[in-house]
Amino acid sequence: MTKANAVYHLPSEYVDPKPEQPVRYPPILKLVRFLFGTLGYLFPKLAGRLAYRLFSTPRLRAKHRTSDELLESARIFEFMYGKELLKGYEWGYGGQTILLVHGWESRGTALRTFVPYLLERGFRVVAFDGPAHGDSGGKRTNLLHFGGAVRAVINQVGGVYGIITHSFGGASTAFALSRLEVSTKVGKLVLINVPNRMEKVLRDAMATMNVPPPAARRFLQYIEQKVKFPIHYVDTSRADLQEQVEEVLVVHDKQDAVVDFAEGQAIFEAWDNARMLVSDGYGHYRLMKNPDLLRYVADFLAAEISASTEI
Repeated sequence: MTKANAVYHLPSEYVDPKPEQPVRYPPILKLVRFLFGTLGYLFPKLAGRLAYRLFSTPRLRAKHRTSDELLESARIFEFMYGKELLKGYEWGYGGQTILLVHGWESRGTALRTFVPYLLERGFRVVAFDGPAHGDSGGKRTNLLHFGGAVRAVINQVGGVYGIITHSFGGASTAFALSRLEVSTKVGKLVLINVPNRMEKVLRDAMATMNVPPPAARRFLQYIEQKVKFPIHYVDTSRADLQEQVEEVLVVHDKQDAVVDFAEGQAIFEAWDNARMLVSDGYGHYRLMKNPDLLRYVADFLAAEISASTEI
């Protein structure tokens, strides 16, 4: 397959009326850091398991403070994934379906900003709340589990032409397509501000919770025992998607304070069927409020991208 490795710059003069705010941690984090910093050295095995429990449990379930026309117009459906009942949302009746996959501590309808642009181009749009997120069942989840839910919703809706993902949802989707369901074929995949190295994600989490090295090692060992393969096995750049996906668009903002820009670059450089779209100044979350980005992604899915923006 020919390398579609062009790098593009998002052509936008959009000024965000609500610039992205710094990441804020809950007050209880101070207590968590104190407990791990003291007891973690004395009981590393127990601390490692507790760290995994905290890491795999979303701190909150995203909710909408107010409703809007898109939320009200969504057709609600439910489907089973294992023993959990998951909530799905659907808009439009087009022949080709686009799936929206949200990130950690978010929900499917958080990506509804894409819906009008996709409906204009004749797509049917589907989103869902992942396990332990939004209005879906479950208390804890991880990348493999979340990836399994992506596979389940694809089967539920009868297959998809394209998938738009954000952050953790992108890493889970890449894993699901490459490892969990090799028979699934997707025309186009969009990865927005997606992490690459899973070990870095885990070590950053350990640093945030102040888990000492002995307990952190136990934490990593526990995860590898649970999933039955090394952590680096699920690095996003290691996913071989050339048989499952025709073309990939890697989108990353240079000012992403949650997932470093270099992570997106590594994913792009690893895949022969990827192109990259670079934005600057919109951050990890607010990027998806930019109408120029929404339009660009919709055009990419509808094969309307112009080469005039290549840099």
